[in-house]
Amino acid sequence: MMFQHPPLLLSAILVCVLSLQGNPARAQEDMVSDTDEIEVSTERGGDEMLDSDDVLADEVIESEDDWLEDGKDYASRKANEMTQWVDNFFGNDERDLEQAESRLRLRTIYNWDERLDNEVKFRLGGKVSLPQISKRLDLVFRGEDMDDFGNDGVEDPSEDRIGLQYQVGPKDIRKHRFDLTVGFGSSGPKPGVKYVYQDAFAEDLNFRFTQRFTYDLGEGGYGSSRFVLDKALRERELVRAYTRFLYGEKTEGTEWSSSLSYARGWQGDSGRVGATWLYVGADGQTEPYDFVKNYKVGARFRRQAYRDWLFWEIEPSYNWRVDEPYFDREGAWRIELRLEFLLFDNPGETLEKQIR
Repeated sequence: MMFQHPPLLLSAILVCVLSLQGNPARAQEDMVSDTDEIEVSTERGGDEMLDSDDVLADEVIESEDDWLEDGKDYASRKANEMTQWVDNFFGNDERDLEQAESRLRLRTIYNWDERLDNEVKFRLGGKVSLPQISKRLDLVFRGEDMDDFGNDGVEDPSEDRIGLQYQVGPKDIRKHRFDLTVGFGSSGPKPGVKYVYQDAFAEDLNFRFTQRFTYDLGEGGYGSSRFVLDKALRERELVRAYTRFLYGEKTEGTEWSSSLSYARGWQGDSGRVGATWLYVGADGQTEPYDFVKNYKVGARFRRQAYRDWLFWEIEPSYNWRVDEPYFDREGAWRIELRLEFLLFDNPGETLEKQIR
């Protein structure tokens, strides 16, 4: 009775075996598909990680760029700080023209020279803002170039004693400045342009370039280029290299002057601020003969007097001049005395006071 249906039993066993043999195959296929899914998900995860790494790297690079820019701006401010103090204290009229507020300097000057005639002169330098007309328009007065000592007594034809300047372009850009100018002379108005570029090459190194072009209806066009490189040694010490070129239709080729100077600020027992300026330099021309007109070494001693707006100054110097090419060079002492009144200065704390 038990073995009456063996085919049915064998069939059942065969079906079970076949089912057992088929399940591993399907399981293996499922494992392969699962592995593929894992690989695909891993690749996707890897791509997402790479993308996140790229974003992080970009953020790091951007942060480094921002840090470098901030560091450069800080270096520029620090390098310019001493330059600004020296120019303000010694009365650089060129820098006074770029101040935001009105500033004028009235100077009484007496020159004594061992070979040349003595002279007394008055100079007014600086600017007066004209906000009623335009915040970009200034009435300017040319005084003296504190760095340039070439051609004593001869005025720079590329600049005028009185004129107007109008600043063009954004006023918040520190590196570049562009002005339209017009001077007034015996031949009529003298239109011109002025460009200034300044930047800090290092934390203690400041560079400044000034280019002027002026057209005189009677004498034609003139141009001047100035290069100033300042190195701050300490808080109150600075070394300056200065070079100026003047060229035009009426100049003797290219007239030039160059100097190397050292400035140091100090404070007297009475609390008044003073400074010393030591320099050596030369000036000359290129046509019709190329020669050096003068070698000069000197010192300037400047100090605040009874008030913060009053300064006295004495400048002794020794000059080795030649009047004409191939003439013998002769030495001569020169002493210059100045009494200066600082007018319309910023009522806030100035750099002259900050040195204390």
